Amino acid sequence: MDERKNTIRELEEKKRTLTEDRKRLFEGLGETLLQRIGEEEPFIENAGDKPGGILADYRKLQSEISESVDKIKALEADGQRFKVLEDEVAAKESEKFQLAKELEDIYIRLGKALLADPSFEEIAGPSSAQEESLLAKIEEQESKLEDLEEKEGGIFAWLGKNAQMAVSKTLLSKYRTALKRVYHNAGEKILSSGQGESLDKESLREANRLNELLSTLTEDLTTLKAERRKIGDSFGSDGTPSRRIQCLEKHITHIKGEFPEVYLRLGSLTAEDEGKETLSSFIKDEDQPVLEKAELLKTQIAEVEFDIKKVKAAISIDKEKAEIEKTKKAILNQRQKISAAEEHISDYEKQIADSEERIEELQALIKGETGK
Repeated sequence: MDERKNTIRELEEKKRTLTEDRKRLFEGLGETLLQRIGEEEPFIENAGDKPGGILADYRKLQSEISESVDKIKALEADGQRFKVLEDEVAAKESEKFQLAKELEDIYIRLGKALLADPSFEEIAGPSSAQEESLLAKIEEQESKLEDLEEKEGGIFAWLGKNAQMAVSKTLLSKYRTALKRVYHNAGEKILSSGQGESLDKESLREANRLNELLSTLTEDLTTLKAERRKIGDSFGSDGTPSRRIQCLEKHITHIKGEFPEVYLRLGSLTAEDEGKETLSSFIKDEDQPVLEKAELLKTQIAEVEFDIKKVKAAISIDKEKAEIEKTKKAILNQRQKISAAEEHISDYEKQIADSEERIEELQALIKGETGK
């Protein structure tokens, strides 16, 4: 029994190999036929497992791959453009920062010149008072720092001195920054008023040039950032196209894995009369060896299947014979039980007869005694 089961396993493995070989033949033939069909529309029906339906499924898979490839190219282009935009934005931000710094220096220079020229007292307005106040505060803190530098003492005096110096330095920095702001505002004011030609013509001309450049840079940055933001939004939550590209590549791989089944469906139709007739205009002489090999494999598969059936039939026969023997033994056992039961019945019947005979004798005895 075990040997025959091994035989069945070997035959089934042989059948599997033959079947796979036949499938590969039909897959190759199906792919060849689809290439020959190309862009033609030779079939009326375009659904189901007819040639037209298979062709429609094939072209749908091709279309999905083409769309995914186009999306990947677009994402890659967007990714490259995004990097270019980031570089351009960074460069223009740096340029803007540098120009703003140059403009600030000019504003401060113009502001100082403005506040130092009595003829512009009316334009200077309260800025002069702010300048005087801040200069006095700066002078006061600088004087304090000088005194503290010269001050000597023990460890506690040294700690106190450092604390006071830190406060004075903070205030000094604050006042100097405020003074720069006063000069900056004054310079910006004289520039916007258009009355500073006699003050510093060269600085005014340079400030106007820088303002124009900054205005152009700001517009360029607004445009570049808007484009960068739009592309960034299209990338999704992770902010890069890499994950979407990976998903599309996986989808393409999955779709490509479905093509062999489509090839097989079309190639298999050449083994059927109706399918072969429909595809006849695309089947060439060089396909005949493939068709003949497929037919031979079909015959070999049928032979293997028949051999498997024979081995299984032999196993079934042995099972039936074993069941018959088992049943015969059961019948014999039951007959033996019946024979034994009949013997018991015969003994019981004899016991009954003996008992009835004794009863009759006893009854006759009773009657005889009563007659006396």
